[in-house]
Amino acid sequence: MTTAKKTGPGMNSLTEILQLDLANCEVQICMAGVREGDDAPDFQRVTITEAVSGEFRKLSKEALARRRKDLESDDLVLHSYDPGAKPDSHEVELLDLSEHQSIRDQISGLSDLAGLETFLAEDDFLSSLRFYVIVFRPKIGAPVFCFRTYSQKRELKRSPLLAIVLRQGHYDKFTDPLFLFDRHIDCISRGNDLFIFKKDKFQKIFQFYELLLKTAKDTLKIIKARIPIDNFDDFEQACEGHLQKVAKLKNIASKPYLQKVTMKDIKKVIKKYDLNISTVGKGKSEKIHFDDSDRWAILRLLDDDYLESVLTGNSYETNSKRPL
Repeated sequence: MTTAKKTGPGMNSLTEILQLDLANCEVQICMAGVREGDDAPDFQRVTITEAVSGEFRKLSKEALARRRKDLESDDLVLHSYDPGAKPDSHEVELLDLSEHQSIRDQISGLSDLAGLETFLAEDDFLSSLRFYVIVFRPKIGAPVFCFRTYSQKRELKRSPLLAIVLRQGHYDKFTDPLFLFDRHIDCISRGNDLFIFKKDKFQKIFQFYELLLKTAKDTLKIIKARIPIDNFDDFEQACEGHLQKVAKLKNIASKPYLQKVTMKDIKKVIKKYDLNISTVGKGKSEKIHFDDSDRWAILRLLDDDYLESVLTGNSYETNSKRPL
């Protein structure tokens, strides 16, 4: 269950971050490269001038302006992280890093900023760029890490666009490395709290889909052990390799109701919402039939994607919900 929060330790921590005086914080920039097969990013520290530090303070302040506005108007809502939910623009999700070792491992390299290699824009590292981190170090308290996705298109030397620059009265082709940074932040961490503003970007930064694919077979084993599905091998093959299906499976496998659901419960839902799902067998041998013509049907059923409106009495399929 993901209870909405407007008070509590998580909200207090987010409030402190949003109200942090960035002008009095030391600023450092780290670029993160992820090579194929790597479980954790390779971080390199960018040497910047005070003028550039000031620009990063300014763009970060602008990036967080809407969140501060929502906080001040009491519109900001904090939820615990739910892989299957789609937050509204005024909602932020909180992930406890102490419960997600894989993500802790990915950012552990930021614990010693002084020991990181210097970013020199070498081709090998540039080809692996995935995100960057703006680090704010206040005079008192833990540092704040602001994460933002990055792509090679933002490095003009690798961009498909032609860049020209004025030199001595003539425009010439621009060949020096030039890196572009926008005014957006995807997620922020401080201590064990990681606040997610852009869920899809958060998933890209922390290799969400790669982690899902690695655990797909284990997730399918959980489903197989708890839910009787006819021709399970076909169901398994239809799900493996399809990231959205694997993500939905992962969400299903994490639900506490999965341990208690019975075939009677399943048949009741099928009948109530007139679903195009059939069963085969009888009694203890009865199973849900996987129909290859609708590969999402069983996934939607098991993820409890159906509800009835109290206001209208109508039934709906929903792809994003939070328990009350």
